[in-house]
Amino acid sequence: MPQNKPNFLIIMTDQMRADHMGCAGNPVIRTPNLDRLAAEGVNFSRAYVNCPLCMPGRATIFTGLTPRGHRVRTNGIQLGTIFPTMPQALAEAGYRTASIGKIHLRNYGYSAKNVEQAPPAEFSEMIQLWKSGKITRIPTPYYGLQHVEATLGHSTGVHGDYALWLQQEHPEQWERLKQGAIKWPTGAEQSGTYPIEEQFHHTAYVADHTIEYLNNCTPDSPFFLMCSFPDPHHAYVPPKPWDTMYSPDEVVPPVARAGELDDLAPFFSEAYSKGIKLSGRFAPTNMSDGHRRDILALTYGQVSLIDKQVGRVLDQLEASGLADNTIVVFISDHGDMMGDHGLANKGPFHFEGLLRVPMIWRWPGRFGSQRTPALASLLDLPPTILDIAGVPIPTGPASDEAPMQPPAWPGRSLMPVLNGQAKKIQDSVVIENDEDYLGLRLRTLVTPDYKITTYTGHHGPEPYGEMFDFRDDPNELHNLWARTDCQTLKRDLIVQLHYRLTETDIAVPRRQAHA
Repeated sequence: MPQNKPNFLIIMTDQMRADHMGCAGNPVIRTPNLDRLAAEGVNFSRAYVNCPLCMPGRATIFTGLTPRGHRVRTNGIQLGTIFPTMPQALAEAGYRTASIGKIHLRNYGYSAKNVEQAPPAEFSEMIQLWKSGKITRIPTPYYGLQHVEATLGHSTGVHGDYALWLQQEHPEQWERLKQGAIKWPTGAEQSGTYPIEEQFHHTAYVADHTIEYLNNCTPDSPFFLMCSFPDPHHAYVPPKPWDTMYSPDEVVPPVARAGELDDLAPFFSEAYSKGIKLSGRFAPTNMSDGHRRDILALTYGQVSLIDKQVGRVLDQLEASGLADNTIVVFISDHGDMMGDHGLANKGPFHFEGLLRVPMIWRWPGRFGSQRTPALASLLDLPPTILDIAGVPIPTGPASDEAPMQPPAWPGRSLMPVLNGQAKKIQDSVVIENDEDYLGLRLRTLVTPDYKITTYTGHHGPEPYGEMFDFRDDPNELHNLWARTDCQTLKRDLIVQLHYRLTETDIAVPRRQAHA
């Protein structure tokens, strides 16, 4: 007898902007499969990350907590095992849970001393151990995942299950891969061509193994499956023919205004002119317009390759007869500056290109087709999934003395928007970003009309920040922070930010007694 609980297929990319899809209004990039998914489901045009870095964003998806809550404030901090996770809650409710592709909840590397001291359960994603052959499989259960096939690293510097598969099944391709990417002729940074064919690329590998997993699923056993592509993350090195699919002359150019960096926090100019070290950026940002367009063209190629593989996965879901009872979610962990405002990659740059991500939900016959401006964030993903599955949010045991407890997860279920019962579920979202290299803590509030970012830990005589009016300035080219006629608005937004930060604070562990 078919089971009643729905399946979940989470298709995830790494470092993909919200506007890099045809269904998002990009007139150049070709993403027919993502466009089809959006046409058949609910496409959130205002979905945001809660931190614009890989590890904090992915930890939020797993735990339902803000970076303040799960403590992965920035890249390089491992997610502790003390927090209950969304996959774990699903597994305890009878779901088969799996991930194929990138996970990145733990550090890729440690010093040799730390590697030797770490117990086996604590080093499962360290590249050094894959290189040394000390592990050939991530131990499971892994943060609630019962089955894991991992891709580690990016471009040609890959390890994990993908690298082992390539070495064992196609050793000649592995030898070619070890030679490195074919450098792009213009010299654009981190740009080139993947040295082996598309069928051996990690994007194809993730899709192939996702399809294989789906082939083994049956209607009587619900599953939660993450299909997580490592691209379109830098380095920008798609395989042929995707490397030349787009001309640099046809891409949507980056947005910028002469002199705009002078109106921002001082480190923006330093990042542009000096290439200071940041959490998501290790090379100089100052590059030519031609090189920016090269990077965009190669990124478009990476996205179109992903789109092709997403289509294969969706086709297999249909062929298996599981599509009608499977919620498909398409998301990314964060975006990329892609030359906007003269900046590249990621870091403490709270602009839309970095903060806004794709978010599409499809459930045939249950969710209607719509493109909604309702504010959403990655923080809302876990409670929505558990809400749909009918699985309680893991909160810890209640007590007779303190039976009334606040929700342990600060996110909100998107179901009222997904099923058409409401136009929105919240009036704002919050983003946080602790930049250890600069000693800064950024806190951002996004509303339908405005965005404000405050900085703590800055060095200077006056506080600084950013404030933008989306209605008059959708490209965020004019910082209103210091304008005298905007000070009342700034004060009101900072008050809203304060309350929203308090509202999204962690509510675990639960109180067990009066004293």
